[in-house]
Amino acid sequence: MRYRVYWTRTAVRDLKKLKRETAERIIEAVEEASLSPLRYFKKLKGMPLYSLRIGDYRVVASLDHERRSIVVLVVEHRRRAYKRARRL
Repeated sequence: MRYRVYWTRTAVRDLKKLKRETAERIIEAVEEASLSPLRYFKKLKGMPLYSLRIGDYRVVASLDHERRSIVVLVVEHRRRAYKRARRL
């Protein structure tokens, strides 16, 4: 069963900064991953967060298995994604 995807304001703002094609590719990847999140998302060490790799970009999200939801927190280039995730 598909998980429901929620985008934070910060994540939406991050998407708007990207090229349209890149943003669309990220949205499609998150939607596909919502079918089976544990297959696509990797657990981040030392944090209750998960990461999804889309080329050079990372989606940092919180997964709630009981509510079957994905909350996208950060969309960022891999260089900066994990630094931002640590600040959450």
